Amino acid sequence: MPAPSSAQPASLTACAYSAWTEGASYKAGDKVAYSGRGYEALVAHTAYQGAGWNPASTPTLWRDLGACDGSTPPTTPPPTTPPPDTKDETCAVKSKPAGKVLQGYWENWDGASNGVHPPFGWTPIGDPAIKQHGYNVINAAFPVIRSDGTVLWEDGMDSTVKVATPAEMCAAKAAGATILMSIGGATAGIDLSSSTVADRFVETVVPILKKYNFDGIDIDIETGLTGSGNIGRLSASQANLIRIIDGVLGQMPANFGLTMAPETAYVTGGSVTYGSIWGAYLPIVKKYADNGRLWWLNMQYYNGSMYGCSGDSYSAGTVEGFVKQTECLNNGLTIQGTTIRVPYDKQVPGLPAQSGAGGGYMSPSLVGQAWNHFNGQLKGLMTWSINWDGSKGWTFGDNARSLQGR
Repeated sequence: MPAPSSAQPASLTACAYSAWTEGASYKAGDKVAYSGRGYEALVAHTAYQGAGWNPASTPTLWRDLGACDGSTPPTTPPPTTPPPDTKDETCAVKSKPAGKVLQGYWENWDGASNGVHPPFGWTPIGDPAIKQHGYNVINAAFPVIRSDGTVLWEDGMDSTVKVATPAEMCAAKAAGATILMSIGGATAGIDLSSSTVADRFVETVVPILKKYNFDGIDIDIETGLTGSGNIGRLSASQANLIRIIDGVLGQMPANFGLTMAPETAYVTGGSVTYGSIWGAYLPIVKKYADNGRLWWLNMQYYNGSMYGCSGDSYSAGTVEGFVKQTECLNNGLTIQGTTIRVPYDKQVPGLPAQSGAGGGYMSPSLVGQAWNHFNGQLKGLMTWSINWDGSKGWTFGDNARSLQGR
């Protein structure tokens, strides 16, 4: 009788391969181990999370090499050539700018291709023209927010969207920009009635803020925030917005920035009545203005009336309305015995960059009259948007830079 063979049956393989991993990318010929069997990739592909493309269930992607024999795979020798460093570029969070600011919204979509403001549509966040025309603070608008609070910030997350890479963000910052992520906008709302949604928002936005080297967040939530009717008692939506802000600030460096860009009804509109949307931002503004975390307030002086401290109302686009509303916040707006004060050096009023960008457009001469009324005491100006301004010759940015003496 011949001696027994030490060879393994043909159906067994040593499986000296790394384990298959969901989310990994594979090229044709790669070999993996999965559920006690060996497999070879037939085509290049990515095993997307949740797609269920494991080797056992996708014979069009993987060839079954047979059952593993249970032996310990040999140690893989180190590669002779080090793999390329794929780590994202990082750069430090920049602190609040010391001088005057011109803060503009940078659109991550193409507003020219959809006919909104041709011919100037999407542009790189490091476009030298942005700095050349006076903008030194950029609000990157807007992430996609899913119904469960999950935040997305990636190419293609919405039509024509392209976001800046971490390296491009660092380059723009090195050239002088301070860059914030703007949360919200007219169409990117968040369910503020749910603390679970708020927590999911924080959980998913913080890694994005860190990965992409943002210097702060701009709260531009325009839907879902209402007051309780009693300024001394927070509504659920107000409490959850504070939960979001505190959650983000608590996980970022101490110099990480916070700005807010509410519409007028949410702030000085509280002088008319307090409840529903009217004055709904006031407890939030007060909290962060008083504790020093608010860099400045970017109230939108457009798309609605402007209000003084006595419930007096002014049309958007007027110097008088600009002045009265700004003075009200500096002097202090008192609602139900609670005073909310935002001094001039924490005010960066928001205006439309060009006719068509928003209701209440002010010509460069009117902007100059409003700005000069305060003798340089305002921290700066904000505008919607950088891309709108670029579409019509940069007249807003050039004028603001000149008014600020930069």
